[in-house]
Amino acid sequence: MPVTEEPQPRPHAERSEATRARIVEATRTLFRERGYEAVSTSNILRAAGVSRGGLYHHFSGKDDVLLAVFEAVERDLLERLAQQAVEQPTAFAALRAGAQAYLDECLASEELQRIGLLHARRVLPWDVWREMAMGYGLGLTVETVRTAIEAGEMRGEDPEAMTQLIVAALIEAATMIVFADDQTRERERVGAAVDTLLEGLHNGS
Repeated sequence: MPVTEEPQPRPHAERSEATRARIVEATRTLFRERGYEAVSTSNILRAAGVSRGGLYHHFSGKDDVLLAVFEAVERDLLERLAQQAVEQPTAFAALRAGAQAYLDECLASEELQRIGLLHARRVLPWDVWREMAMGYGLGLTVETVRTAIEAGEMRGEDPEAMTQLIVAALIEAATMIVFADDQTRERERVGAAVDTLLEGLHNGS
């Protein structure tokens, strides 16, 4: 008979990371479906299938889990927006399409609205929320802006400063959408305004 090898136990670090990921994913679902305030630590423990000690090994509390969930939401959002960018013919077109795609996400994604633009913004310290909200988009956007400037498609000499201002405008536009009585109408309104702002930077014919 052939000898079958016993499955080897996963290293401690791998198990620990898997536990953390399970907590984040379970909590992400709870926050999306119920909202931050309606979810207790006990709810998180049951949904993730971990002990209280297991939770506090990775996180200091519910606010800390929220930060990790917010990071996961932002990371997934950036991946979707990056796909939009690579399909465009020029860097400026990618910037323009990415801005509108982000606003579409703000309108359509209940997860982005509830977790990123409502709960995380209200619960987390302002500087922490701002760094997370801007941080994930800055890396991709600053390279797009730099490429557009170098290609002569866009006015300006400081891609980092310009990107900070563009991303800040998009975050404010997202806030306007989320808190509007008619979100669909507001999406159209701020989308047109953002497009006008970017067109003012365009160096094309």
